[in-house]
Amino acid sequence: MHGLNRIVVTALVLIMAGMLPLTAIAEPESKSSIEPIFQQAKRDYLQEKLNSSALQIKKGAAYMESQAQKASAKGKEALTASSKELEKLADDVKKGAVTSGKRMEESFARAYHALAVDAHIKSTESWTKKEAAKAGAALDSANKNLEKSFTWAGQKVEKSTQDVMKKSDEISLKLQKKGNLIAEDVANRLKDAGNEIEKFGKKISPR
Repeated sequence: MHGLNRIVVTALVLIMAGMLPLTAIAEPESKSSIEPIFQQAKRDYLQEKLNSSALQIKKGAAYMESQAQKASAKGKEALTASSKELEKLADDVKKGAVTSGKRMEESFARAYHALAVDAHIKSTESWTKKEAAKAGAALDSANKNLEKSFTWAGQKVEKSTQDVMKKSDEISLKLQKKGNLIAEDVANRLKDAGNEIEKFGKKISPR
């Protein structure tokens, strides 16, 4: 385990130096949640461990890039944009140019929003292909990523959005269990979820 950690750290150092492509560390992270990376980056930043924080953010950028490589054309744009934003954030953190944790939190919120966009697209595409279980799992992922986006943005989830997310959860569970479903209901829930994701994306878009 310690040997693996040393390899990962070495790879990150080489990436920071521009000697290794960002995607070199993407695959290990693509199998896990990005949340621990973001949490560690914030802790390191608050403790003024800027190099360590920057390395964590680079890992986040690699994760987003790995997701972009597996996304459809529609989902790739948001994921790639987030990866580039995180790369820039990491560089600025390392240089000491980030004077507030709010910028970091907003970038992390947009990363989760990009993941929500991609998951929702996958859910819609799977439903079109009559792959109910995949559609349900992707919709569940979209919901969870949207929740994380709200959390990192420090914004309260409005009642109307809560209602949509609750109904999305219910449909997601039914899809995964392959229960009795009315096609129109699924289509409506997917549409409503997509509208909420789009609406929040506009709210947290960088000015």
